[in-house]
Amino acid sequence: MLEKELISLGAQLTRCYSENKKTPYRSHLALSSWGGTLKSRFENVLTNNHLSWKGVKFFEEDFVVAAEALDEIMRSTSGGTLAGAFAKDKNDALKIEENCAPTVGRSKPAPSIVYLTSDSPYTLEYLSPNTSYIIGGIVDKNRHKGLCYKRACEMGIPTAKLPIGEYMTMQSRTVLAVNHVAEIMLKWLVTGDWGEAFLSVIPKRKEAKLKVKRSEEDHGEENESDDEEGWASALENQAVNAGKETDERDE
Repeated sequence: MLEKELISLGAQLTRCYSENKKTPYRSHLALSSWGGTLKSRFENVLTNNHLSWKGVKFFEEDFVVAAEALDEIMRSTSGGTLAGAFAKDKNDALKIEENCAPTVGRSKPAPSIVYLTSDSPYTLEYLSPNTSYIIGGIVDKNRHKGLCYKRACEMGIPTAKLPIGEYMTMQSRTVLAVNHVAEIMLKWLVTGDWGEAFLSVIPKRKEAKLKVKRSEEDHGEENESDDEEGWASALENQAVNAGKETDERDE
């Protein structure tokens, strides 16, 4: 990435931490492939402020290693409690969407990792407890479209996309930043409502509107518009994992 893109990514990662800190139901967060120019920027220009981030893990290894480590944390006695939209899933904590099946690649990992990418043929209906959702940390202005999906398939990692097209209409193609994707997921954990989550996070300049369902007399059809969906292309440079939230608060 270009220097200005790394600066932007650093700001987006900081926003992810900030939003997770403020939300009623916090998630475990991790950054993988932690190193290089981005790490140097955090250590020097940003004066190691990230070292004070509570509840965030940093891994030099790839996102699979980070997700597996978080999986152990989430399932442990210190992993927090299921709350918010997850409260009803306490007896079904291992559930994961069947449609998020890996396609090609190495042997299937434990059913606890989903790589979010708009190129996936599968759409999330809900988030699942004890699952690590990978958000690729690359700011590329869509120059490398399809890279994150290819990467996930090569590693045999399940993929899925947020249900933007199912809930929203857009005036033009929308690309969401890393922090927007994380914020949408955090909002869903609070409300369990994708539409509300999208409306509260997607910038107003995108002119996003909810698709309005007609009455049953109109055969339950939905108003349609020519909308396009999408968000930032991803790569394993960084990963922000949203899974089982913890109710611990900073003192």
